[in-house]
Amino acid sequence: MRTNTQRIFELLSKGSFLSVDTTEQEAKHLYNDIEENFADYESYFLELGLRLESGDGYYYFARTREGKITIEQKLQSFAQWVDIMDFLKTYDITFSTGFQFRSTHILERINLDVELRDKARKLFRRQNTNQEVVEKLVSELTGMGFAEIINEQDGTYKVTAAFRYAEEMVNLITIYNEEDTPEV
Repeated sequence: MRTNTQRIFELLSKGSFLSVDTTEQEAKHLYNDIEENFADYESYFLELGLRLESGDGYYYFARTREGKITIEQKLQSFAQWVDIMDFLKTYDITFSTGFQFRSTHILERINLDVELRDKARKLFRRQNTNQEVVEKLVSELTGMGFAEIINEQDGTYKVTAAFRYAEEMVNLITIYNEEDTPEV
């Protein structure tokens, strides 16, 4: 366990996820090690103020102490992921765990689909072109561990099990809103 602790910390403390279906050998090894020694890792990281959490095929850190993050910052970050999910589901309703995509295909669709183009412009306002938006989107997905490249030659990416985390968070809003809506 101890030999992987530093590497697990380095990955998860940046907000990334480790997924069961990763194709990266090191990440797969780390995932399996957590799987086999979850209680030990959970106790160790709790001492550092980090809660090791597991989802359906993924692991991530949740902070036990909030620190400098304000509720407003959390809401802004969450709103960004709601917009990303909306964009991705507009791109392809089946965009989920196991889905494969190419950034070039997303770019082509943005150029052809007015609704998708409007959503893309709202995603990352600092990006000036559709190409830059797609690059930033792919960077966000891979940086979080929600997607990984599986074919560098043609630029194919696969959505990992960790993407379920984002889907579950967005679904909480939908479920809450549906239950909270008064009947007419």
